[in-house]
Amino acid sequence: MSVKIEIISGLGEKAPAAIMVHVNGKRLLLDAGGPMQPDETCDWYLDLAADAILISHDHVDHIGSVRWLPENIPLYCSELVARNLPTGRQWQALPTRGQIEIEGVRITCGQAGHSLGGVWLHLDIAGGIFYSGDFSRESLLYPFDLPPPAEVALLDASYGVYDTNQSLCREALLERLTQATLLPVPPSGRALELAIWCQANQLEWTLDPLCQGFMAQLMQLPADLLMPGVQQQLRELTPRTWTTDDHEVDGLVRIAGNANGVGGETGRLISDPEYTGQVIYTGYTPAKARADISAGRAEWLRWNVHPRLSDLQALTRHLGARSVTPLFCSMQQAHLWQQALGSGFNQHPIIDI
Repeated sequence: MSVKIEIISGLGEKAPAAIMVHVNGKRLLLDAGGPMQPDETCDWYLDLAADAILISHDHVDHIGSVRWLPENIPLYCSELVARNLPTGRQWQALPTRGQIEIEGVRITCGQAGHSLGGVWLHLDIAGGIFYSGDFSRESLLYPFDLPPPAEVALLDASYGVYDTNQSLCREALLERLTQATLLPVPPSGRALELAIWCQANQLEWTLDPLCQGFMAQLMQLPADLLMPGVQQQLRELTPRTWTTDDHEVDGLVRIAGNANGVGGETGRLISDPEYTGQVIYTGYTPAKARADISAGRAEWLRWNVHPRLSDLQALTRHLGARSVTPLFCSMQQAHLWQQALGSGFNQHPIIDI
């Protein structure tokens, strides 16, 4: 069997995800990421040929270039992810847990612990090829399923060699929530994790209407797509009613989209001179967020939604992988990756098996 892995985009930097697996003359594209910001260059898809597209989850850096790919290429994703495809785009279902055969390759999918409907992909070829997409072992909402063994691991390493436990992140954030606060978030991501956490810590908090819409979606999901007890926790949430005129409520935590500080209720509040609360970003910081932080108009405290270094090491051991490629991160610390992952560490875009 002839197998080659080509990392088209996503190696050596936080960049759109696109990985081609060549097997017996067939080409399987794992993810079709688009630019995270409108002014970013994204041209990896030009002149691309593929026999099938498999999408791990619906975040823009994994799905955003689907709109530019030929519509006659069969596309596979979970039903929840399909809701965010371009209008009219045809698709076929990936199981949220289970197996499917695509172009003669048996593929196993499991929950990735990162997002609504997101899955990892395991290709049953060449001793096993595992692609995580984005994943997390610390989510309060989404489970992570352990995959089958694999010789080759292509792993989300968006945080680099960072290794701080989520419990410490939560403690640091809690210490700052003593005054009115705006938390810009992706509505389908950490918004509801923060809501559950705020409720557990008896904080005064509220969700914007967009985030409330995603809460309604989560409550309708099969229970096994969420962590045990989450549906009950969601039913018991008691957020303050979202209004636009309660800026000065002491200690009120506003959880609102969009995460980039532009648009939505976040954009409205940041630009409102009457809003005097603090702004704390907890994830990826695009240009607007970085400018707010640099100017002292906002702070940044991480809330883990990607794996820590110890998570990567544990998953590598579980897989028994002989080749491990950290994705979506800088390779300037290659010597640290070498120390952490040993002789299996790979930083090359082509893997011949």
